[in-house]
Amino acid sequence: MTDDLSALIDKYRSKGVLLDSNLLVLLFVGLTDIGLVTSFKRTQAFTQQEFSLLKGVVDSFSKVITTPHVLTETSNFLGQLHDESRLTALKILSATIQSFKERRPEAKTLVQSGAFFNFGLTDSAILDMPPKKYLVLSIDAALIIALQKKGVDAINFNHLRQLAWQQ
Repeated sequence: MTDDLSALIDKYRSKGVLLDSNLLVLLFVGLTDIGLVTSFKRTQAFTQQEFSLLKGVVDSFSKVITTPHVLTETSNFLGQLHDESRLTALKILSATIQSFKERRPEAKTLVQSGAFFNFGLTDSAILDMPPKKYLVLSIDAALIIALQKKGVDAINFNHLRQLAWQQ
């Protein structure tokens, strides 16, 4: 499995990676204050080492791909932080997304897809990815399976977590 994951990351290193909103929240919470990773309700299932793993993976790509739907959900989750942490996280988000490449699938089109009723709007936007264009990184197994059935290369971040635990 390690070789397969490494090969996928290498294949898309220059094309880009799309993270689901859960992983983007982890990334921005960790960038805000690594100590918040284990205490913030949206990231407490992760460790500080897993944040570092995610950051290292993301940093290995030339660009991050996203959608307005993923960014909206991420922003809403970050808005649940308190006081200075909330402001800092939103400032980091604001500065960082300037370098993201944004795909803009229209909601009115996404809600007409069969995926909308199973996955909701945000994940339907991810499922709208064209095959072989970008790598998707998610913690949602059902989304990963649906992407792979569609021909979109995707990695379940939980598999990377497991590999890191074994080392």
